[in-house]
Amino acid sequence: MSKWIQDAGHGGSDSGASHDGIAEKDWTLEAALYVNRRLNELGVTSDVTRKSDQTLTREERIATVSEYDKAISHHFNAGGGSGTELIHSIYANGEFEKSLQRKFEKAGYPFRRIFTKTYPGNNEQDYYYMNRETGSTRTTIVEYGFLDGPNLHRLKDKNYREGLYECVIQAICAEEGVPYRQASQEPTEEGPTFYRVVTGSFHKRENAEKRIEQLKKAGYEAFIDILRK
Repeated sequence: MSKWIQDAGHGGSDSGASHDGIAEKDWTLEAALYVNRRLNELGVTSDVTRKSDQTLTREERIATVSEYDKAISHHFNAGGGSGTELIHSIYANGEFEKSLQRKFEKAGYPFRRIFTKTYPGNNEQDYYYMNRETGSTRTTIVEYGFLDGPNLHRLKDKNYREGLYECVIQAICAEEGVPYRQASQEPTEEGPTFYRVVTGSFHKRENAEKRIEQLKKAGYEAFIDILRK
């Protein structure tokens, strides 16, 4: 089984993107800690680059990540767009990212694109140092959504964010051949309150997916929320 590392982007003096009182570094730490905890519960070996709001130098981050087989670098975007972006090395085949894309889309989350980027003036090097300088570690950069985009009101819902993280966990479990178990869902009292509009409950998942398709065609964003009694 592969050894995974969850990189909590930015941290400490580096806040990353910020908008509407939200600092990217806080949500990346939340994402890394959540995914790391769940993976270890499910039997996947995983660790994190930081466990608190600490500043990591580029060299420290690279040295830590390079000790592992595979990495997820957790981020949130800026620039006014919408949807999740996945970035992989120009030397990776992108199959894991395609699997992860399917998890996001099946769960009803908006998805933007998968891409690679080369270094200016050298098309044989990756642009992002997390892909370029981490040795043989296969690193996937996950930009979960845009802090200044139209979906921010949903991103502010911690349960919504944790649903995004669960998609990452599902993809990792599938790659490692480890059975995935749904996280127990407990209500959170953090942050603002949002009210969900439920348009149906179904015993069969395929019927729920048909309803999702109908809502999307009508111009509404929708996702499946699993309720176990």
